[in-house]
Order: sequence, then C-alpha cells, then structure tokens
Amino acid sequence: MPAAALIMHRFKVDELALRRLCSTHPAFLSLCEDYATACCALERWENDEAKAEDYRAVIEELEREISSFLTGSVRIDGPPPASSTNGPKRSH
Repeated sequence: MPAAALIMHRFKVDELALRRLCSTHPAFLSLCEDYATACCALERWENDEAKAEDYRAVIEELEREISSFLTGSVRIDGPPPASSTNGPKRSH
C-alpha cells in the first residue's frame, strides 16, 4: 500500500492536506516513506516475533512523529523560534 494511503487510513487525514504537507515539508514526506517501509517490513517478518517486535516499536515511534506533524505539535511553518537563556528581551 502506498505511503499516502497508509497515512490517510491510519490517521484519517484528508488526501489534499496530506499531499500539501508532503510537498512542502521534506521531513514529513520522509516520515511517511519510513512509515510505509516499516509497515511492509512488519508484514514480511510477522512470523519472527523478535523482528516483528522491533518493527512494531519503529512504527509506534513514527506514528507519534507523524501525529505531531498532523496536530501541529511540530512547527512546520518555518525555523524554530530562537530560545534565550538570558530572560526576556528588553527594548531600549
């Protein structure tokens, strides 16, 4: 099953929104491709419990990362804001 179809099925996301994210955010596209690869590998190794468990763990981690993108927990509209360890900036 193609990566987009897997993501749409698992996360109930709109195809257009998914395609936009994939086309504008290479990191998200990579996550989706990795997810599809891991799902295929899990199917292949389902009779080997040790390998299957490893792939289940990878899939769970990828699902958390994809979910973060989809829910907006990961900033996707630009670079992360600069953090300051010196407290609030003051204007002069």
